Amino acid sequence: MAIGTCDSCGSEEDVTEVRRVYVTPEDWDTEGKAEPQPGTEQWCYACRAHYPHQEI
Repeated sequence: MAIGTCDSCGSEEDVTEVRRVYVTPEDWDTEGKAEPQPGTEQWCYACRAHYPHQEI
């Protein structure tokens, strides 16, 4: 971890490098999926606790 700006919410605090993951929930006519996005971002603890991601 390092002190920096969170790329998700903009707060200034300890951040960790992550890869954002977009999640599509399963529905009656579609299969659920989780799609890791290319590139990395710096996220704070609160964003890592609330949003899907993969830590690098």
